[in-house]
Amino acid sequence: MKRFDIGARIHEPTYGLGSVIAVEDAFTRIQFDDSTVKKFLTSLAKIEPSSEPAPTKRPRARKRAAAKSTDGTEKAAKTAKTAKTAKTVKATKTKSAAKATKTKSAAKKAAATIPDP
Repeated sequence: MKRFDIGARIHEPTYGLGSVIAVEDAFTRIQFDDSTVKKFLTSLAKIEPSSEPAPTKRPRARKRAAAKSTDGTEKAAKTAKTAKTAKTVKATKTKSAAKATKTKSAAKKAAATIPDP
């Protein structure tokens, strides 16, 4: 029976190169170089040892700080955007109110045209 230590580099025909991250009773868990993790039944898996080193991990990129402006144009742009959003919300509310008023007046007209028996 094949036995691999944690951290050992391996090659699997379907998934390629990877590193052993866990060895359980009859199973071996492998993290492949594309960051996927698979669990194999050790006795059936076609896992072969590999001498190829693990790929180097790139450090995560830092978030870029927003450019600071001295003339206040950034703040003015943000205020303008907020004002535009407020206008859009107000226009939507006005349209909804107008539609509701039309519906009520149409209902009144329909009730007025139907004669009482």
